Amino acid sequence: MTSVEADAPPAKAEPGQRGGPLLATVRQALATAGADQAVIAEAVQAVASGQVYQAATVSVKEQNSHAVRPFFDCLDLVINHIVTGAPLTAAREAAEALATTPPGQGGHHPWCHVDRCKPHRFEDGAVLTEHHGLALATELTDGYEALRLRAELGSDENLIDDHASVFIWAGNNDGLSFDQDNLGRAIDSLDTFLDGLRHLHRVMGQPRAPKTEEQA
Repeated sequence: MTSVEADAPPAKAEPGQRGGPLLATVRQALATAGADQAVIAEAVQAVASGQVYQAATVSVKEQNSHAVRPFFDCLDLVINHIVTGAPLTAAREAAEALATTPPGQGGHHPWCHVDRCKPHRFEDGAVLTEHHGLALATELTDGYEALRLRAELGSDENLIDDHASVFIWAGNNDGLSFDQDNLGRAIDSLDTFLDGLRHLHRVMGQPRAPKTEEQA
């Protein structure tokens, strides 16, 4: 009869031990293998960094954070290179794409959807263009009614300030125009609001406590 040695159970983190079970297992396995403290410390640092990255990229993808997702996608390619030895060509190309601003057509921003830009010709012969970029839309519904939110990047040569603005509408209300600084503040406000919604979502399933005798 052949005996099969059972796998050793994973290490458990002791109360107050840093890093949780995964780092405890790494420390124990390397120590058992006779690795010196410098190697153990380096391995633990690498695993901890990976845990931080994993939590960050999961959060970015769950929240569909368009502004930073390309950066994390590029890091995924680098991680794949370290794990599998795959060439870094794709990562380099992705990084170059992030760093490069595509040239715009004459008279347009790089972000313009030229087919949607509207030139306005005036009696004096001047042509001033209303530029349109990426448009976003989402709908919040309770199953009966809906609130529609829209945003669009644009600029208007009719205005004295030729900088781009983002226009945001809620439902059929008049839209608001945000310059770059004000849009940054609006994003911060919305981030705080979304964090609050996530908290409400976490706690909304909590039942009411039983009434006391005085309340009954």
